[in-house]
Amino acid sequence: MTFLINEIFTSIQGEGTRAGRLCLFIRTAGCSLRCRYCDTTYAFSEGRPMSGGEILREVHRRIGLPGKGPNAPFVEITGGEPLDQAGTPALMQALLEGGYEVALETAGSHDLSVVPRDVVKIADRKTPGSGMSQRWLESNLDCLVSGQDELKFVLCGEDDYAWARTWCLERGILDRLDVLFSPVWGKLDPRWLAERIVADALPVRFQLQLHKLVWPPEQRGV
Repeated sequence: MTFLINEIFTSIQGEGTRAGRLCLFIRTAGCSLRCRYCDTTYAFSEGRPMSGGEILREVHRRIGLPGKGPNAPFVEITGGEPLDQAGTPALMQALLEGGYEVALETAGSHDLSVVPRDVVKIADRKTPGSGMSQRWLESNLDCLVSGQDELKFVLCGEDDYAWARTWCLERGILDRLDVLFSPVWGKLDPRWLAERIVADALPVRFQLQLHKLVWPPEQRGV
């Protein structure tokens, strides 16, 4: 099976409940969405074909053989949109069977029931500000595992915050899922977002993109 891969690199995990961990990223090429704030537009069209075997060998070379425990090798498949490529679930299963901890970053515009249950699913619920909110599959909420998976909202402004807050409250998901609120880099004031979460006593995780605080925001491979 062949995949179109934009880049493979090792960095720190910059977002989510696993932020700060050493992580190997496999960035797939291609994306059927066009979010207004996308910071990886280069992944739309830049990529090279790699077989599943080549990818696994590259994973071994970069982060070594798998292990167990809280510091076991961690692999995230991101994009682009990884699930645009039909073989991605099989690649994730191969990584799981190889003993790695595996995460998937996805927009939730594809059916998540095809993703192996043990994969950490980080579903990015697109807001109206992204221009892609209509691409969400509501059935994907039933595929997210409490205590393992994450639901992320990237917020463009105050309207996005109000929309995301209402969306979560109407579905009663704040008591069963890890929900992350993040400001669009350079667009929404992080302090405003943090203070609004505190004022509303909203049980979500505030997050920033740590890699953009460590390296230049436009730098690739981090």
